Amino acid sequence: MNEESQIAVALLHYPVLNRQGETTTTAITSIDVHDLARSCAFYDVAPLYLVHPAAGMRAVVTEMCDHYLHGAGGVRNPDRKRVLASVRCVDSLQTVLDDADYQLWYTSAAAPASRQVAPAALAAMPGKHLIVLGTGWGLDERQLPNANGWLSSIEGVGKVRHLSVRAALAIYLDRLRQT
Repeated sequence: MNEESQIAVALLHYPVLNRQGETTTTAITSIDVHDLARSCAFYDVAPLYLVHPAAGMRAVVTEMCDHYLHGAGGVRNPDRKRVLASVRCVDSLQTVLDDADYQLWYTSAAAPASRQVAPAALAAMPGKHLIVLGTGWGLDERQLPNANGWLSSIEGVGKVRHLSVRAALAIYLDRLRQT
């Protein structure tokens, strides 16, 4: 990656779409927290923002991370402590944008072709960049701020049209390094 390029990641649980194309909120899963944080740490990308509007859901994530950051989990597993140190659990994408002046890059299995950017090209651009992924059936872009663009869709050859968010992030982060 370009030394002047800084990459962060946000996983949105709202506003996202359900299978009927309606706006919904999804739950944060512990496997997403651990696996996305590990992928980000592996590729030296930080911070990882987990975005959820419900205070109770954010409290669950905070408690889980605190177990490793300040409790017995970090003593038993110092690698997990280092990985989870970059996790930020916030209530909205606006809170993320208030944290830093990020350029927004959305992801989708059906990204608009005219606005797609290859991850490797993003890595070469100077500035602070936020890769935004959605849960459920994807981001509800109608309720999101305008993006600088979309990362190019991940094209598969199999029987399903989309990947788990964990797999998609790992592929995108790996493609950032393909300069």
